[in-house]
Amino acid sequence: MDSILNSIYEKYVQSTGISIDSRNLKKGNLFFGILGDNFDGNNFIEESLSNGASFAVTNNKKFKSKDKCVYVENTLECLQNLAAFHRSKLQIPVVGVTGSNGKTTTKELISLVLSVKFNVFSTIGNFNNHIGVPLSILELNDSHDIAIIEMGASGLGEIAFLCEISQPNLGIITNIAPVHLEGFGSFESVIRGKSELFDYLIKNDGVAFINNNDKVISNFSKRFEKPYLLFGESSFLNCEYLKADPFISFLLNENEIFKTKIIGDYNYENIVSALSIGKYYGVDTKMAAEVICSYEPSENRSQVIEKKNCTIILDAYNANPTSVIKALNNFSNIKGKKILFLGDMFELGKESKSEHAKIGDILNDFNFDEVYLIGDEIKYAFENYPSAKYFKNKNEVFKIIKRLNLENSTILFKASRGMQLENIAKEID
Repeated sequence: MDSILNSIYEKYVQSTGISIDSRNLKKGNLFFGILGDNFDGNNFIEESLSNGASFAVTNNKKFKSKDKCVYVENTLECLQNLAAFHRSKLQIPVVGVTGSNGKTTTKELISLVLSVKFNVFSTIGNFNNHIGVPLSILELNDSHDIAIIEMGASGLGEIAFLCEISQPNLGIITNIAPVHLEGFGSFESVIRGKSELFDYLIKNDGVAFINNNDKVISNFSKRFEKPYLLFGESSFLNCEYLKADPFISFLLNENEIFKTKIIGDYNYENIVSALSIGKYYGVDTKMAAEVICSYEPSENRSQVIEKKNCTIILDAYNANPTSVIKALNNFSNIKGKKILFLGDMFELGKESKSEHAKIGDILNDFNFDEVYLIGDEIKYAFENYPSAKYFKNKNEVFKIIKRLNLENSTILFKASRGMQLENIAKEID
């Protein structure tokens, strides 16, 4: 396999990059036929070559002796090995980011801050799995000074595997919450899974930034000779949270106030993570804070949309019990009329019924003007909070949305990605 990998690596170096989709392939790309959920890329080898691929890597035996084709038994494994091989040749530092909530926002903020001083590569979108991470690593070249690699997981061993590919020098776990329970099986397994990043750093003399606001993560600081703490008297950075009304403002070095365009006090931890890692790599802290203040969330992540008669907070990219509770707490502190659209939380496995029911209990602690619950699982919240209005799906909401009085209100949309609540938000004038 080594000689084959070396041969493929030579072709990669001479290529214009990697493609796994023949439809958006660029001329000179090295094409990998990968078996996906909906398509088998090995069925598009001829198409990729006719579209301008320099070579194609495939497990389809009929291309074994064809020009511009390399046969391997497992194309995905080959892609992963190629990425690890490429990473081992790079001298730049890699920052690994994982956690239950806030991974992508933290990655984006770290990237923004480090871009003040460096040419930074960061994971595009949420390419954070067993395919996305190798593709991200293979985007790196000699022009980059540093890389920020986001790593996601839905089961044990996945973060450890992604670390072997990306080989991070510095790492941060944003937080640890009971998410992806369907894959992990239990919260204890989630803790073990996320901490695989720290395990890798310990074995390889890496640097860890510890979110010691999170009790679970705080315990991991004992495993490092020199952990960098984000909060408290021993924190690496002199930074103080002021308020979120709804946008976060913070105090830096005891005398400089910065007001962001980021809502939700729960995002303050992500801001401090970025500022701290920036400081570690020598970025001027004031310049880092200023660039964070220019950041506006998008892609349904705590995104604020001003309509003529109301303000929409679109936080519908992901949801789990912890992120929902944080969003509700933050929403309750906003002044004026408050309307909540809350949908299902996915991937909770056998805990789904009880976790949704708990959300119903918690809703009783707040005094939102109107609450709309949408989805199959959120009905268990409705049982404990019957003053809400319940809808089985989005289509039922579409029928009544134009008749609702949403004027002069702030409206929060919160649900897992698959619920696509942003489509309801689009219907609001």
